[in-house]
Amino acid sequence: MPATLSTMASLFKETYEAGVKNQLNSSRPMLKYFESLDTKDWTGLEHVVKVRVNRNRGVYFAAERGARPTAGQQRLESMRIPMRYLYGQIEVTKQLMEASRSNESAVARGLRFEMDGLVDDLRIQSQFALWQYGVGIRCLAQGTPGTDTRMEVDAPGGVAGATNGARFLNEGDQIVAIVPATGALRAGGTREVTALATDGTYVDVDAAINTAWADNDYIIKAYGTDASIAVNNTDFNHLPMGMLGLVDDGTYNNSYFGLSRTSFPIMRSTIISSVGALSGDVIMRGIHSVRSIGKGKVSMLWCEDSVLRAYITTTNDQRRYAGADLLTPNTGTAAAGQDADESDSGLKFGRIPIHIDLDAPYGMLFGLDTRPFARYVMNPGSWVDDDGNTLFRSATLVDDFTADYRLWEQFVNFQPNTSFRLEGISSNVVAIHRV
Repeated sequence: MPATLSTMASLFKETYEAGVKNQLNSSRPMLKYFESLDTKDWTGLEHVVKVRVNRNRGVYFAAERGARPTAGQQRLESMRIPMRYLYGQIEVTKQLMEASRSNESAVARGLRFEMDGLVDDLRIQSQFALWQYGVGIRCLAQGTPGTDTRMEVDAPGGVAGATNGARFLNEGDQIVAIVPATGALRAGGTREVTALATDGTYVDVDAAINTAWADNDYIIKAYGTDASIAVNNTDFNHLPMGMLGLVDDGTYNNSYFGLSRTSFPIMRSTIISSVGALSGDVIMRGIHSVRSIGKGKVSMLWCEDSVLRAYITTTNDQRRYAGADLLTPNTGTAAAGQDADESDSGLKFGRIPIHIDLDAPYGMLFGLDTRPFARYVMNPGSWVDDDGNTLFRSATLVDDFTADYRLWEQFVNFQPNTSFRLEGISSNVVAIHRV
């Protein structure tokens, strides 16, 4: 029998390339944009911003010798802006740190690999929050979960829709259920997500779901395994304000930094719902509305990929080919060649650039006047080292160490009526899942 590569396989050593090939999409266009905006330093418990919400109404057209108007006054109210706190933790053994110190022993330094990865992971969670409205809803339970380990889900990010309900969940997430009407935790503690449907219609968890969990419960991420978890150790109402609250009429966030959008309609954004087929007319309605209400000047449009494709279809009948172009017609647009790491689609509506973000809600288009937007920062992102140490010895009797990373920020739109949102845009959504 001849000696071959197959028969003598045990003779060979495996050759490892240096480094780790990253398979994860870490694109965060909207967060990068906000980080480039006016950043305000933070001190104190909360920031109070005075806003003018009504005029002096003691004005009228009088007859000769008519009564003078009853005096009125300007109406001022207070926006009360709280800080929000994001944390992440790693835990590594001393053996891992020592064994991965050199290129000969490991393809990457174990401690540095975990630390760098966590910083990236926190930014992705901040990006998720920036497209939400402060509540932290990952999805809704679809139907009564029952007592098995599978739960159907819909409404990704709390936005109504049956497509890709598990869009913002991942294997390893610890989740709880919240009663929508009261904000109370359902009984049964946390469950760990162990698998997700390819089309995002359900998740599997590590233990049978408590019978108390119900249809349309908020599915919220929690800090870890805990059979008797408290709501304060979950994401619920602990996120910074995101786009669905910053540009809203009360549909998602009615108490906007302490001001009721019912009591003070001037704090509402223009929302056009049930759009259906996208058109230039409906976009212009949004642009004209914010100009009339708040003297808004829309400087950019933001949407998810499927809405961009819907926009492209509105231009199909405008393309003309003549002469040599007839031989090489091009059905694509500038969007087909855009850089996946950039938000700029290469397309415009008039002179307004269209930006895309894979975490934007399905079926929505945001028209933003970014002049009133700001980001408050108390800690731009750092490892906890107040005592001079980044690594802390484990409290248990084992030789390992933990490190915590923190990011404290808040997002604000001081004049919501200068931006608009289109909802219910007909588009072909692809159930893409970001790990």
